[in-house]
Amino acid sequence: MKNSSSDLDVKPEIVTRIVENLLKLTSHGNKITIDVLAEHSVVSRDVAFKIVSRLLGKDFNVNCVEVTGDTRLSIILKCIRDYAPAEVLARHISWKDFEVLSAKVLNEYGFNVLTNVRLRLSKKKCELDVLAVRSPTVLLLDCKKWNAVLSGKRLTSIVESHMRRSRMLAEYLLNMLGKGETTVEIVPAVLTLYGSNKRVENGVAIVPVGLLGNFIEKLPEIKYDLECIRVKVGSALDYVIRKLERKDAPQRPYGSS
Repeated sequence: MKNSSSDLDVKPEIVTRIVENLLKLTSHGNKITIDVLAEHSVVSRDVAFKIVSRLLGKDFNVNCVEVTGDTRLSIILKCIRDYAPAEVLARHISWKDFEVLSAKVLNEYGFNVLTNVRLRLSKKKCELDVLAVRSPTVLLLDCKKWNAVLSGKRLTSIVESHMRRSRMLAEYLLNMLGKGETTVEIVPAVLTLYGSNKRVENGVAIVPVGLLGNFIEKLPEIKYDLECIRVKVGSALDYVIRKLERKDAPQRPYGSS
């Protein structure tokens, strides 16, 4: 953490170790003391106290430290902003919170984000982990919180499945909005803990969670090297987002009014 290491004279790797132990020891709703955290982190009580104070505020109970729910995600986000390794800290959240974490990062970059979106189109259905809209871009993330680097046939299979979902989303948008002159770009990407031996697989970006912000910033430049799906629809995406938020999107055939 940039601020902690400079303000508190603590090396960044020590800060990361303390935060990782804080997340690990308080998983599943467990409560710890600041002394236990200091012991596990091999640091003085004073250093552990200063770091936790920075993260939780000065009024936390040193004899009953608890980090649950959104607080865990807030801590990780704060540390990522200060350049702590996201892949290390994200190991200590659930797969569901891994999706929420990515959504929070996307929100900071101006995206309207939905998670766990269920699409149904005629007899076809699928679930989208993260659907992020910043018109005209629709970023579709398949989140894989696996403790391994993705490669080989497994990676190929993941990408193929994700492309099928992306094509179904394009069909869904046409179905909902009709054909028109408004261009929508669907950008499929796979978000992982550790990335892959490839940055792109069959046109789909493989993005380590720690580089999600960097990926978003560079997206206008690199999207032309990716397998974007472009469709022309009849109205703005806001309508679809509102419908999906209410989870009651009606289906209608192409060409109907």
